[in-house]
Amino acid sequence: MITKVLSSLYSWIILVVLVIVVITANSFYVVSTLNDLSALEARLFTTNRVINAVNRLHVAVLRVESGQRGYMLTKDDNYLADYTETLGVISELMDEVEVSSFSSDINNQSERIGELLSLTKQKVNEVIEVVELIKEGKEQTAVNLVHSDKGIQLYRRFETLFREIDESERDMQGTHLANLMSLRRDSVNTLIISAATTLLLIITVFLLLKINSREHEKYQADLEAINEDLESRIAERTQELSIYSDELARSNRELEDFAFVASHDLQEPLRKIRAFGNRLESGYADVIDERGQDFLARMLNAAERMSMLISDLLAFSRVSTRGKDFVDVDLNKAVASVVSDLEIAIEEKSAQVDIDTLPQLRGDKSQLEQLFLNLISNALKFQKEGVTPKVLITHSTPSNKETSDVLLSEEYQWAKIQVKDNGIGFDQAFAEKIFAPFQRLHGRAEYKGTGIGLAVCRRIVERHNGQITAASSQGDGATFTILLPIDSEPFGTNNNNGETQDDA
Repeated sequence: MITKVLSSLYSWIILVVLVIVVITANSFYVVSTLNDLSALEARLFTTNRVINAVNRLHVAVLRVESGQRGYMLTKDDNYLADYTETLGVISELMDEVEVSSFSSDINNQSERIGELLSLTKQKVNEVIEVVELIKEGKEQTAVNLVHSDKGIQLYRRFETLFREIDESERDMQGTHLANLMSLRRDSVNTLIISAATTLLLIITVFLLLKINSREHEKYQADLEAINEDLESRIAERTQELSIYSDELARSNRELEDFAFVASHDLQEPLRKIRAFGNRLESGYADVIDERGQDFLARMLNAAERMSMLISDLLAFSRVSTRGKDFVDVDLNKAVASVVSDLEIAIEEKSAQVDIDTLPQLRGDKSQLEQLFLNLISNALKFQKEGVTPKVLITHSTPSNKETSDVLLSEEYQWAKIQVKDNGIGFDQAFAEKIFAPFQRLHGRAEYKGTGIGLAVCRRIVERHNGQITAASSQGDGATFTILLPIDSEPFGTNNNNGETQDDA
């Protein structure tokens, strides 16, 4: 019967609601007690503050009066030191008494304290008047003022009112202390009640779990059987995926090999087309009419573009098929070598190339040089007419946020290299398109090229387990950001590390 009840969802809901209600009630009870304790402690603090403030004011008045009497009897200025010091702080003491009176729990206490402050001012003024008369040499006038009933009456009224305030506050302090002790006893009762109810809940839950354990064992056995069947299916599926992965890798290798062989074999007939075309152009120019010469020129231009496309396709395929083993590469030397190769182009355009101190990392030296060669060449090529090209290469350490989207970001230390230029730029909407093979944003008449240089850059960076992105706006130059691991191995496997026969 109990098992059936426990198997019902509604029974467990009722049990959970009961537990929540009990815990909530205990929590409210505890919070209420703590609030009462805090309130009583605040009242005690207020009462103590009033008592202390009034007592300090009483002591100050006595010290002022004592200094006055000593000075009258001895004419010694040393007695005025304590007198003067006390007059300097008595104003602050009066302010403190006035502020503390606002929070007093006693009815009409503010009025009594206000009267006490008024008497304090009168008494202090009377003392000051006597001292000043003595300083002016009017001792007899000062003695007469002291012997009058004015000062005595003021002090008696002050003393009587002080004792009324002090006694009433101390009575209130005693009341608060008694209430605090009573509330602490109630807090102990609260703790006992909370502990008892919590213990009852623990025992109840334990019994319910014990009763339900047999059903759990049965379900566990069924779950284990299901897990075994699932593990068997996962193993089969994993084996299938492994076969598919190997097949996909083989297909990619075959495709890369095909691209390499096809582009390599196309070079020979293309050379013959260009060679015979050049012979026709040079040896038979007088025989061929103007229209035939136009056709011949178009054919030679098409053959030249075809040759460039084949060369770039070879370079693109060689990133994977002819990649070399990774070694320690000093990027400072690699970039310096690239700048040296581009020396003529840089001088022709009076370009300015500034290079930050770059890191040393593991990689394919020739491919990293090709990466920077393509980026700097593009920066020199895609320039506005009459503008001096400027290229800035910087290095920094990327943040975790910048490397969060990179594969294996937590396994390596990273370097962030940026190549900035002041060229024509491009619309940010094309930031991904420019890395696709044979994608061009400008016509061939404006800027030469096949549109595969940046695709090669991306493939080189990805082989180094890194990431390359571009940011730009039309007419404002471009910034290429490269994230490279400091110490890594090539992504995937190299299919063709050995050298094959050069293009014929």
